[in-house]
Amino acid sequence: MSSAVENTIFEDPTLNVIHLLNSIAQENPQALSLASGRPDDEHCDPALIDLGLARYRQHIANTGHSLETLLCQYGKTSGIINEIIATHLQMDEEVHVCNPESVVVCMGFQEACTLALLSIFEGSGVLLVPDPVFCGITGIAKLLGIKTVPVPMADFLDPVALRKIIEALESKGEKTRAVYAIPDFSNPTADSLSYHDRKTMLSLAHEKNFFILEDTAYRYFRYEGEDIASMKAIDSSRVFLLGSFAKSIFPGLRMGYVVAPEGTGVMPFGPRLCKAKSLITVNTPALCQAVVAGLLLENHYSLKGLNQPRALSYAKKRNHMLECLERAFPLGADARRAVNWNQPAGGFFINVQLPFVFGYCEMRECAEQFKVIVFPTTLFSLTNEAAGQVRLSFSNATTSQITQAIDSFRRYVEFRLQ
Repeated sequence: MSSAVENTIFEDPTLNVIHLLNSIAQENPQALSLASGRPDDEHCDPALIDLGLARYRQHIANTGHSLETLLCQYGKTSGIINEIIATHLQMDEEVHVCNPESVVVCMGFQEACTLALLSIFEGSGVLLVPDPVFCGITGIAKLLGIKTVPVPMADFLDPVALRKIIEALESKGEKTRAVYAIPDFSNPTADSLSYHDRKTMLSLAHEKNFFILEDTAYRYFRYEGEDIASMKAIDSSRVFLLGSFAKSIFPGLRMGYVVAPEGTGVMPFGPRLCKAKSLITVNTPALCQAVVAGLLLENHYSLKGLNQPRALSYAKKRNHMLECLERAFPLGADARRAVNWNQPAGGFFINVQLPFVFGYCEMRECAEQFKVIVFPTTLFSLTNEAAGQVRLSFSNATTSQITQAIDSFRRYVEFRLQ
């Protein structure tokens, strides 16, 4: 094979993270995994498919539209359930969508993100991302040839530091066109932006003329404290809302959406999003849209009730994992720990700080010799940040599996510290 073929963007580690996670699990079938961030299998109920379709059929029967045409033909590029999603966002998020055509129904978050980036970036421009960050956004940006600038998480969460980074880029002639943020319980570190910091970032977006890509994947999964308004609800004019039903219903639907910025003087991005989508997937499968729409109608446009049992279950798992970590890594005589971790108020993850570097080789060693798979946070980093950190996921493990897995992880840490 020629070097011209070998040296492509597809060799970039950013594009290999999800494949790597899957391959480690396949190679170590006996190992317990705290690496996958997928929802709990117990909450992926196939009965919801029949329920959603039945309710949507009932809804269409009252409209005079042809169900055969809606479900069996090519549909509108923007989607067939835009108004239902808009009402859902008003109900659950207090996001007021002025024009349903600002909503484009997508095949999951990844397509929503791709369409938003294609709509924003033409030619030059910089995308800012927190570091470490979910590899989906950085991988898409890499494929699209968009320059991505990683911002250390501590600076990303600090509005003053973020401003300095943007102004430093400006001094070099580089324009920030977009900032990606998961304001609630980010992947992989479970960090959140305060209400004040959300407003400050929005103000900065107006001042510096950039857009915010707001990923709301974990908003239903707060386990303590008061809800904080989404950035889209605070100020729609600077925000592309990237929504997904992967966590709030189940991933197999591959259903998401993007809501374009709206407001006085705001460029209408809906046509751009649709033109891009028409050349990528043409339209989102109508059967999946029907399931989602039916479930929203059945639940009075809200998913809060459907997700309350899930949130309670995840909260129990989070608490159990924290208790297991306390037992596994107790305070020393000096009232310090060799291993530390955060205590997130929501989401699917706990981020652990180890006293040694933990990367790809260490992950393999831990999986093969100690039969537990944990994911290096540094694999989500573009700057080798978080070299000693590990992302632990509790979402798809039972409490007994969490107990056993943390004990195995403890033995690995003790082995490394000998």
